[in-house]
Amino acid sequence: MTYETLGRMFLSRAAESPNDVAIRHKGASGAYEDVTWSDLGGRMERIAAGLLTAVDGLADHASVAILGSTSLDWIACDFAALSISLKTVPVYATLLPAEVGYLHVDTEAVIAIAQDGEQVAKLREMRDGFEFFDKQYDASQVKLQHIIVMNTEGLEPADDWESLADLEARGAEHLEATAEERQRRADDQQRDDTATYTYTSGTTGPPKGVVQTSGNMLSMLESAEKCGVINQEMKAGGLFLFLPLAHSFGRLIELSGPYFNTPIVIAGIPTLKEDLAASRPGFFPSAPRVYEKFKARIESGVAGAPPVKRTLATWALGVGKRSVPYILEKKPMPWLLKKQHGLADKIIFSKLRAGLGLDRCSIMLSGSAPLSVEVHSFFLGVGLNLLEAYGLTETCPGLTTNLPDHMKLGTVGLPFPGVEIQIADDGEILAKGANITSGYLNRPDATAEAFDDEGWFHTGDLGSMDSDGFVKITGRKKELMKTSGGKYIAPAKLEAYLKNLTIVQEAVTVADTRNYATALIAIDPEELEEWATQTGNAADPQSKAVRDAVQAHVDEVNKKLASFETVKAFEIVEPMTVESGLLTASLKVKRSVVYDRYADLIDSLYDKSAG
Repeated sequence: MTYETLGRMFLSRAAESPNDVAIRHKGASGAYEDVTWSDLGGRMERIAAGLLTAVDGLADHASVAILGSTSLDWIACDFAALSISLKTVPVYATLLPAEVGYLHVDTEAVIAIAQDGEQVAKLREMRDGFEFFDKQYDASQVKLQHIIVMNTEGLEPADDWESLADLEARGAEHLEATAEERQRRADDQQRDDTATYTYTSGTTGPPKGVVQTSGNMLSMLESAEKCGVINQEMKAGGLFLFLPLAHSFGRLIELSGPYFNTPIVIAGIPTLKEDLAASRPGFFPSAPRVYEKFKARIESGVAGAPPVKRTLATWALGVGKRSVPYILEKKPMPWLLKKQHGLADKIIFSKLRAGLGLDRCSIMLSGSAPLSVEVHSFFLGVGLNLLEAYGLTETCPGLTTNLPDHMKLGTVGLPFPGVEIQIADDGEILAKGANITSGYLNRPDATAEAFDDEGWFHTGDLGSMDSDGFVKITGRKKELMKTSGGKYIAPAKLEAYLKNLTIVQEAVTVADTRNYATALIAIDPEELEEWATQTGNAADPQSKAVRDAVQAHVDEVNKKLASFETVKAFEIVEPMTVESGLLTASLKVKRSVVYDRYADLIDSLYDKSAG
């Protein structure tokens, strides 16, 4: 299928498939309800008309910011704005007022659509001026003219905002009056028009606004279709979406709904387990941490089961593990293993998949961070088709992926159709493709740094490509740590290993200019409670039992590492969160901030050894 622009794709889908399900979301009762394309298309028209009448002389391609968590309203507003050639700016619900302000100034957003009163408070604060990364921005630089609020509960009436319901009501009254203008804007759209600005997390400076066109996004969808990563088998269950829409991974799923005419199943992070069980999706995308937690939950359940069930489940998991090489190589299993696997699937794996809500899931996709071979192998063994992919915000968001019938563990797969990959002399991964951004908003310096004279995008990631074209990531170019002995260590590799212990929430390694590697390890409170129940120990992250468990895990990790990479010492620290300032809104570690905050503790790790 071919679409010229995102806006016209939404309008075409609503016109061509009015009775098909567009979105599956939880209604007032808490049960999932279906929204058809006829229903969503009507809302899109009303919201579009309401936006055109919200600001006098709303310019073509004006920017509209959307602040909040993934929801039906968020998607309806996004589709409506794009249908009339407005540019949308997705904003994480967790951002602080100053960063919200920076995004508004950078994009010159004139309308903001806020989830609730909490987001409105941020808009009000930043409108008066703010300081961000040691630069002062005054009120005159904020171009915001109108605020729309999705959920007005608890928000006092005021003249600086209107509800989304009121905007839709006004839009309904002006459907006829705005019909010609809405059609003109839809007709005038071009594939190369900027559709959205998606911001990369800023850890050492202001975030960069990645310019994403309709063509970039559609090229990504077309590539996903060609390689079968998203397909019609998923239609009955739908595309599970709990990822934030300010993240390109989440945005890809949102746009895949209308492109593939497959329902978007909206879920929440706090209710992930319940939402999976209730919706039973056909496609499940996530970062590796969720898969790690699923695996830990299953293993914990096995450990706590009655003896007979525990023995049976342990046997089945062993059978699944032995079957993985045959699954990967598409080779027939030996007769006995095939019989064992069939039995294990019938009595254990099928119930396990159903318990997770993944019994009709044809593909699970992992991205945003490295997926361990151990976790990947585990899910393949129990009959779940988990694929690892790789990309960046700048690539909207894919570059490579393993395929349902062609994968290699420990790699991020083959280049997507239409994407070229090259490994530079220094090991950096370079890429070309129609899905790749042309650059960063108002940042010619950053754009020039990211693209070379031949048009290759420099990802900043280090990797290799084997003779079959499979790409492997080895680390971040700028994050390589050089020991005082001159050895280079990739922190991503060590940290991925360290995070394989269930109770470890985050791990940050230290080695740059030091004579050996150490680590700061944050314990996951929720997983610690489960571990404590299973082991009979106290749920105290600083207890001897916890330190012993972590030390035993570090010892196992060190067996997989070269001697100069081994972790010689560690300290346990508080959980790392967005609120504490140690994680970005996309949940990536702010390495330099962690180093600064724990500078004394890090020094003590080396002082102890020296002593």
